[in-house]
Amino acid sequence: MDRKGGGVMIRDCIHKYLEEHKSNYQGKYRCHSCVQTKKFERKFHYYIRDIQFREISVFLTLDYYGPEIKSTFSVDLHEQEEEYIIKDALKQILYFDKYHTILHCHVFQYFIDSKNTGIMLEPLDYRNILDYLEYHSGINQETIDSFYEFFMPYLCRLIENGNCKKFMDSVNLLLDKILYEYEWDGTTAKYLDTQYQYHLYYFRKIIRMVFEKLDVFYDQVKESLLEAIWRLCNSQRFAFAIMTDFGNLVLSHYRVTKAIFKYIDECFQNEGDPNIVVRYLKAIFESNHEAYREAAMDVIRFVMRDMLTFANHDLQLAIGNSMVQNEGYDLLINLFSKDYNTFVFVCFPISTFPDEYHEKIRGELEKAIRFYAGRMEHDEYRLSSFEQVCNINRLLMENYKEYGKNE
Repeated sequence: MDRKGGGVMIRDCIHKYLEEHKSNYQGKYRCHSCVQTKKFERKFHYYIRDIQFREISVFLTLDYYGPEIKSTFSVDLHEQEEEYIIKDALKQILYFDKYHTILHCHVFQYFIDSKNTGIMLEPLDYRNILDYLEYHSGINQETIDSFYEFFMPYLCRLIENGNCKKFMDSVNLLLDKILYEYEWDGTTAKYLDTQYQYHLYYFRKIIRMVFEKLDVFYDQVKESLLEAIWRLCNSQRFAFAIMTDFGNLVLSHYRVTKAIFKYIDECFQNEGDPNIVVRYLKAIFESNHEAYREAAMDVIRFVMRDMLTFANHDLQLAIGNSMVQNEGYDLLINLFSKDYNTFVFVCFPISTFPDEYHEKIRGELEKAIRFYAGRMEHDEYRLSSFEQVCNINRLLMENYKEYGKNE
């Protein structure tokens, strides 16, 4: 059977399975990685996290040569969950089938061990290399660094050859892989599963590469460039973690910037107001100081929600600290004065503020306690106000216990 004929048969087989197994069931397991082991066979790694956030894995082998899909699980799951995982894996196979590859599945390890960066592969080959490394070595910084030893020289060669299309295809394939955020429930908090934090350093470099030839990219691959920028805007935590370089890219060329905002506005038409990344960038572009200050406070609010929701929030705290470093500590004090939310000083402790701000903060805390004391007269606000009064008293006791002695 030739490749083209076999491909059609395989796609028909997969579509038939998906059509016959339609369901509204939302599975709990999420895809970790996958590897191709034969021409029409792939192995998938799926996982969940328990309430202690420990990873529980299941492995699936899919034979999709036809006429029937054959599946083998490493452990028994209930029927609906197994069906959900199979369908999710088959959709990925259909996705892969849209792209051409050069590297045969049997030589992946040899290619990686040889560290041969002189061979130019296809965009999906590099995505497959990342999957292969993650499947065998896990998702961690060492794995990601190993991947970029191949990927960055490839992107540099594409830039040298002026092949913007393959460059953007490669980047968008990578974004498809890494732009996920899975929330897992624990006993007292949630866990936010991501992997883009391992890619921050490299994506800053990739953005700089595009920035240097932005006019060329815009002229040659406008749609895929705008799509990638929109997707980064939509991944708000990732975008703010690389904001210095990402902001320069979005705002540096007037005609490109106008096209970016037009594209983004159209994407958000059916999704309500644009997110904080877009509002933040637009405020800078339009030199709207008031809108910029409000957007900056929205970033801090976003960071605070994450810090109070997720047990792992190091990246979000770094985003918040970066914003405070750029805008000054008055940003936090003004936010507290506006919201009277004591969690501002839980997430950004008063002890970390320079001494010259302490008296100003004390004054704002005293105003807030009077405000909440007044609200406690109303039944609907009593409990929430009591909580804030307790928090303010604790903050005053912890940070200003010497104040009364010096009066």
